[in-house]
Amino acid sequence: MKDWKKGIREFFFPPRCIICDEVLTLEERGEKLCAKCLAHIPFLEGEQCVQCGRTIAHKAVCERCALEDFPFSMGAAAFSYGVMRKPIAYFKFQGYRYDGAELGGLMAEYLKKRFPDWIEWTDVMAAVPLHPKKQKKRGFNQADLLCRRISAETGIAYMPDLLRRMVHTKPQSSLGAAQRRENLKGVFALAEGVCVEGKHILLVDDIFTTGSTLRECSRTLLRAGAAEVRVFCLSVVEQEEESHSV
Repeated sequence: MKDWKKGIREFFFPPRCIICDEVLTLEERGEKLCAKCLAHIPFLEGEQCVQCGRTIAHKAVCERCALEDFPFSMGAAAFSYGVMRKPIAYFKFQGYRYDGAELGGLMAEYLKKRFPDWIEWTDVMAAVPLHPKKQKKRGFNQADLLCRRISAETGIAYMPDLLRRMVHTKPQSSLGAAQRRENLKGVFALAEGVCVEGKHILLVDDIFTTGSTLRECSRTLLRAGAAEVRVFCLSVVEQEEESHSV
């Protein structure tokens, strides 16, 4: 019965590659990626900003991050937002929650290949939280789903709900850079009874846009005594993508 229902569903809604959105062939349907993307996963490569992970040339820090006061020590992203725009939209806004495991798996693969020392460095991984009202409406926290798969693939300890979002703010995507910073002041808090003193924390989110959310989450963790915070995102908005970002 389940195979019959699956066949009907795939006839009307054929499975697509979670990266390029191409319809998967019958031979590819055991995978979540088409043969082309599987052969060359479009991870960010080459020189990257050590603060946000965006592509740069012959510098340690991009122009944007050089002007910021980010409290986290380092940052990385597995993909450009241009590559992940559609997968993230499906994942977050169209209910494709099960893509979270696949996307988290790609993040874990990137971490193991590009930053294996981060795995050893991390004491605990934390997800950027949603406000309970927003999470109830969406049905899940996308960063939580990413963390769960990263933890399963790398062995990094993950503590769900380490951070709480105390205020239901305006969506960050509707605000400019300065408004984003103001919108998030005093929004996050450490969960009751949790101790992060002296811990190295890897903070995970789906998109690094201006870094405002990651800044405030990191400040909350450092004020609570964390030794150091690094951030790891599924995607980062490249300089040429900024005018089209969420």
